[in-house]
Amino acid sequence: MSKITQALEKAARERLQRTQERVTVPARTVTVPVVTSRLSEIASAGEVRIDPHIVSAADSKSPIAEQYRILRTNLQSLRLKQGPKVIVVTSAVSGEGKSVTAANLALTLARQENLRVVLVDADMRKSTVHKWLGLGENPNGLSTILTNGGELNDSLVALTEPPLTVLPAGAHPDHPAELLESLNMKRLLSALKSQFDMVIVDAPPVLPVSDPGILAAQADGVLLVVRAGKTQRKTVLAAQELLKKMQANVLGCVLTHVEYYMPGYARYYQYYRESGKSGNGKPPTSA
Repeated sequence: MSKITQALEKAARERLQRTQERVTVPARTVTVPVVTSRLSEIASAGEVRIDPHIVSAADSKSPIAEQYRILRTNLQSLRLKQGPKVIVVTSAVSGEGKSVTAANLALTLARQENLRVVLVDADMRKSTVHKWLGLGENPNGLSTILTNGGELNDSLVALTEPPLTVLPAGAHPDHPAELLESLNMKRLLSALKSQFDMVIVDAPPVLPVSDPGILAAQADGVLLVVRAGKTQRKTVLAAQELLKKMQANVLGCVLTHVEYYMPGYARYYQYYRESGKSGNGKPPTSA
């Protein structure tokens, strides 16, 4: 990695720490039929604290949040079959930003009127969705449901603004792949599709384990997250080939950490947003 790239990454991290504080989002009891929420055990005073990396909640006017809105539009333009959809978000290897992408995408979709969205943390080996969304540790979740027959219980958590429902991963099981491949998982997905319009699934990375391939085979589409300047081309191709063997419908790739490599674009976009100028406005000259 070049010194210029390292400097850009350091500057971006420092800017994030300076300008974005953790955002507080109101939460309420789940209103989905026959489902209750354990939210009272997770958050006090009816609030949860979301990490600033989840820009769709922390800074919805930022350039990155706008990119998630573009991703939402692109997804909706695809010719997928009618009815509720299951979208799996994964990556070739760890550290690509798949969980952050899944959370931001789910929140962006949830802001759309009349669209019921649930975010499922299916990375039962190294779950992080609950951390990004400030839900805290919760022993109940996907693993609990799959172990107990696949019936929805009180593991769902709902945020009010935007109205997003979350199914945490729960306790880490000994054999997650077996649970994901079970009839209980099929029963759970069927139940979620009957109550939600979009099911966004955060899956483990493709190359290390078989879990994402199993999930992809049960989904309507897969998004492969790729980190700019880090993920090697051969690694991405290997992941795509594995998903293809599992008969997954790969919808496309989501490139993360682009700002580090396009600082001029990000600076122009910020200037355009704050000044309210049209597309003909000129960005500030660099020092």
